[in-house]
Parts: sequence; structure tokens; C-alpha cells
Amino acid sequence: MSKPLLNVVIVITAVLLGPLHYKLKPTPTDEDLQGYAEGMRESTEWQGQIAPDFDLKTNDGERFQLSENVGKKIVVLNFFATWCGPCRAEMPELNRYFSEHKAESFLLLGIDSDEKQDLVEGFLEDLKIDFPVGIDAGPIKRQYGVSALPTTVVIGVDGKVQSYETGSLANADVAFSNLLAQNLKLLKEGKAISPEDYRLQAQKKPALPVRQSAAKTNIEEDETKLDARGQRIVARMDCSCGCEKKVQACTCHTSKNIKNALATENLQDKADDEIIRSLNKRFCSGPM
Repeated sequence: MSKPLLNVVIVITAVLLGPLHYKLKPTPTDEDLQGYAEGMRESTEWQGQIAPDFDLKTNDGERFQLSENVGKKIVVLNFFATWCGPCRAEMPELNRYFSEHKAESFLLLGIDSDEKQDLVEGFLEDLKIDFPVGIDAGPIKRQYGVSALPTTVVIGVDGKVQSYETGSLANADVAFSNLLAQNLKLLKEGKAISPEDYRLQAQKKPALPVRQSAAKTNIEEDETKLDARGQRIVARMDCSCGCEKKVQACTCHTSKNIKNALATENLQDKADDEIIRSLNKRFCSGPM
């Protein structure tokens, strides 16, 4: 078959299969679309904002202060938890990129979501993680408006948020390399922010602006669907979105999905702890 004829066959096949693919592809629900919109807003809303300053004790016994590193290197913050499946899935890729680029003014800092130190240390040892990690009791997560895990924030040598992504990263080269090159150029040209200027700006803005979510969740309506056991679980379960609230009080898309699962699925043959672990794995933020 000649090449021109082959191209025509490919085009015709694509035209014929297109409508079939469209019909077979599930139509997203309103809740799905709301979730996608929230994720897209988070990835752009905070770009260009001055990164809040913080300090954190890391697993190597050192004290990390953002203001002592901004302007000298690109800083990447990765908010995670050991129970979060997508967090675990992206760790080897993050570690690979860090190992390959740490000599290029590239710093990656893992920030665990308030878990026991021995649990975090076992997690890091199991995955053979080399980049520094600290445990945050909540203040840093609030400063950075983290509402789901994993969340990755790129802070440039200008002291500003250059990327803010929720969901696991499949390709660190795509996520970081262009930004790394741009920041290395700024460093070479002497255009990085000075520690004094950064501290002054960070003092004026100690946290990222609060995101005004368009989502409206009627908690009372959700809870009327739950039996006594479901209400007990949501009152006890930390929301998988990464905030400090229980599922019962949280108004995020994740908590709504968890409540819906508890209200509609037959979970009578499982213990409460098993249900909570299962829901955490299902509704932790997946790849974006």
C-alpha cells in the first residue's frame, strides 16, 4: 500500500472511530466537573504570589528555613501522607529527579501531614527516599492552602509560587525542567530576590490568599443519608483532602464523595478501621 493511500485510510478510520469513542466514553457528572474545575483553579490561582516563609525540622536533624534558601535555589514543596496511594506512587519519580538535579540549585522538601515520626521514617526507608522530609502539624499546610494530597508547590528564585499542582506527578521532567532552566538563568543574571527583600514581602503576606470555592455542600442533607454507623465514621475520620477537619465537618468535594459512599454502599461486613483505610485510598487525590 502506498504511503498517500495509507494516510487516507488512517484518516477515514479515525473519523469512523471518533463518534464510537465519544459514545463509549462515560459522560462526567456535575460532581466530576466541579472537582476538575477546583483542581484547575488551584494550579493557577496562586502563581505569582509570594511564597509564605516557614521553618521545619527535617528527618536529617537539620532545621529548614525557607527564607534562608529562597533566592539561592529553586525550592519544591511536596505535601504528602503515608496513607495516600498517589503520594506513594509519585515518590520514586520525585526522588529520581531530585537525585539527578540537586547539584543544580534544585531543592525538594517533603512535608508530611502530621503523622507519627516512626511511621514516616519507615515510609521513607521503604521507598529509599533521599530528599529531606519534615512533619507538619498543620501550620504550613494552612499557609499554603493545601486542601488535598499530594500537592506540589514550586517556589522560584524570585520568591514567588511558580507552580501549584494537586495530584500525583507522573513525569517530573515535564513538571520541573522548564522552570529549573528559567530559574538557573535568573540566578546567572543576578536577578534572584535578596533574602532581605523576600523576608519583607513574606512578612506582609504570611499565607497564600484564601481560595473562594464555588462549591456549595449541604452538610445536613448529606448526613441525613447516613445511618448511625456512617455518622460515627464521618465524625471520627480525618478528611482525605488534607485539611484538618473531620469528614463530618468538611465541605470539600472529597468529603462529599466519602459521605455518599458510606450512604450508598454495603459495608456491613467490614470493621470501621478497615472502611476508613479503604476510603482514604479511594478518595486521596489521584494523578492530574
